[in-house]
Amino acid sequence: MTAVVRPPDDGRPTLLLLHGRGGGEHDLVGVAEAVAPGWGIIAPRGPEAEGGGHAWFTHHAIGVPVIESLDVRLGETAEVVAGLAADAGVTGPMVVMGFSNGGMMAGALACARPDLVGGVALLCSAYPLPPHIYAMGGLATMPMVALSGGADPFHSPDVHAAGVAAYRAAGACVSETIDTAGTHSVTPEHVRILRKWLEGWESDVFRG
Repeated sequence: MTAVVRPPDDGRPTLLLLHGRGGGEHDLVGVAEAVAPGWGIIAPRGPEAEGGGHAWFTHHAIGVPVIESLDVRLGETAEVVAGLAADAGVTGPMVVMGFSNGGMMAGALACARPDLVGGVALLCSAYPLPPHIYAMGGLATMPMVALSGGADPFHSPDVHAAGVAAYRAAGACVSETIDTAGTHSVTPEHVRILRKWLEGWESDVFRG
């Protein structure tokens, strides 16, 4: 799998970046550099060709995955990510940051592989997952932050609320913010909140 990989500064964590539908491996690198300077970066390209770019699984509609595709791609992505992390010398837990379609895969990966994922940042992507994904059990006490836009035509505040409720019911510790002026994008307010959240995660979880 094609990926951007940058090792962290000594003793720093690593961000796993999962781009949105129709995107690519470089899409979230600038956001990562803004919110987590010095952290490592692992940013793979999604396996499904879509919209001139790539996605993580096929879907019936926005936020509604084809279950068989999600299940297969989740297993494949977990193995690829584990390999990339090992090759990069990453030994501690990572924060997985996903946008839109990539956020759904980020949440699913946390459910399935808490050995790889120690925190989750959902950017315009708190779509509810299928129940059998939550039943994998990896979200117990998982730190999460869910950031959305109040004017997002693809991920409405109602969808955000439903997704946050589902993640909490599965055991995740979710903080959330809806930027009322935001659309389907990462806003300056999101960047500010995410930077602070990641600093706290590094202090509380990574360094313990």
